[in-house]
Amino acid sequence: MAAIFFTEAPVRFGAGTDDQIKRILTRLRETFDFGGTDFSDVNACSSDGDNGLHCVVRWGDLSAAKALIDAGIDVNKAGDLGYTPLHVACMSGNVEMVKLLIDKGANMFALSEGDAPFATARLGGHDQICDLLAPLMKEAQSLDPKIWIRARIAQLRREITYLEEKLAR
Repeated sequence: MAAIFFTEAPVRFGAGTDDQIKRILTRLRETFDFGGTDFSDVNACSSDGDNGLHCVVRWGDLSAAKALIDAGIDVNKAGDLGYTPLHVACMSGNVEMVKLLIDKGANMFALSEGDAPFATARLGGHDQICDLLAPLMKEAQSLDPKIWIRARIAQLRREITYLEEKLAR
């Protein structure tokens, strides 16, 4: 396991090269959203709740996405407006990124504040992504007919947690 020092304590990640992870985290820290973020955990989030994978997916940087995933980043982190990195890849039309995320366990049924990744691809006019996701989703539904119910429950739990945190402030 690699050690990287961005804070006083060593940061330990899974696979991936120290230098590549350092470069990614440095680049993230240079963005407005991640400025001042403590990357002692690869899953550290920006002020809007996105993790670094959301950002590198927006950049379209497949190599950085692979490195962060290998380092243990949460591929299903719901960030700003409930979007996961898969939502972001589907919105941008990045087929290779979608394939990578699916191969690494991204939840095709994750709901943002209203849409699954498939819907964000469709709304963005990215039919090639819809063509990729449709048979995979159909197969998953045949194995678990209640998969949409589970996705909705997960979305509601996130919303309840968010609202409870607002009440506690």
